[in-house]
Amino acid sequence: MTMQIASREDVRRLMRVTSPLAPNQRIVVILYASHDQDPDSGAVSMDAKELAAEINMDPSLFSRLRGQLVERGWMEKIDDTVYYRLTAKADGSDNVLPLRRAGGDSEHQARRA
Repeated sequence: MTMQIASREDVRRLMRVTSPLAPNQRIVVILYASHDQDPDSGAVSMDAKELAAEINMDPSLFSRLRGQLVERGWMEKIDDTVYYRLTAKADGSDNVLPLRRAGGDSEHQARRA
């Protein structure tokens, strides 16, 4: 699953999901989400130099930020290419919290018995 901006609600959701990131990292994620993506791989078919030029960012800074996003699980490189795509983290689908019973966990209840 990839994140692509199609509406204002998508922009707002992306802003909420990326709130833990540094501002420049958020810009990179939003840039990728706003570009056309390959329907099969989800990759944006532009290199760092082209993408950096769009937002008047130094290409080396852009590459460094993108590398940080890869390390943090927000992006991944497409094998044997120079292209990258957003991961499920960018659309919030990996932010699922495990549920617990309201009465506490069974281990705690077993100790009390």
